[in-house]
This record gives sequence, C-alpha cells and structure tokens, in this order.
Amino acid sequence: MEKRDNKRKKLRLLVQADPGSFRAVTADISKTGMFLVSTKTFAPGTKVRLTIKINGGVALGAGVVKWAKRVPQALIRHSRGGMGIEFTWVSPELQEILDGIS
Repeated sequence: MEKRDNKRKKLRLLVQADPGSFRAVTADISKTGMFLVSTKTFAPGTKVRLTIKINGGVALGAGVVKWAKRVPQALIRHSRGGMGIEFTWVSPELQEILDGIS
C-alpha cells in the first residue's frame, strides 16, 4: 500500500458529482484528492466531474475513484462510507484552495 505524502485537511464542502448528479460532503481534502462521504459510491476507476461549493461560489474539478466503501444507510452513523477521489484536473479556483492547504 502506498503512503500518502500530501497533508489532508478536514473540511466539509458540498460537492455535486457526475455521473449520476448526486450530492455528497467532503470529510477531508488534500492537494491530490478528497474523501467524499456518501451512501452512493462508484467503482474504482470511474471518472467523475466535481462541482464544489466554496466561499459563496463554485469550483470545478475532475477525478477518478481510487477506492470506495459502501455502507448501508442504517449504519451510516456508525461507519463512514464513501469514496476516495484522486484529482485529474482542477480549475484555477479549486487550485487556489488546494494551494492554501499546508
């Protein structure tokens, strides 16, 4: 298993992810990706488009699902499900946010 070199920041942001146009919330974010908390997951390797609500506006990005953990709705309070997304492209607005993560 490869070790992450990038620091992650706990940050809750609303995200709309496509395909499927569903909404999720970030648990943490780094310069290379994010963890989306959700009962809906995509298979690893799925490409996603991201619309992230931040600072009263939106920032765009794209990525690929690196891993996913599906948790039934009834257990969501006890075990966090969701997906690890690796960024493949970020807009200048999102890059500015990511550059601020130390």
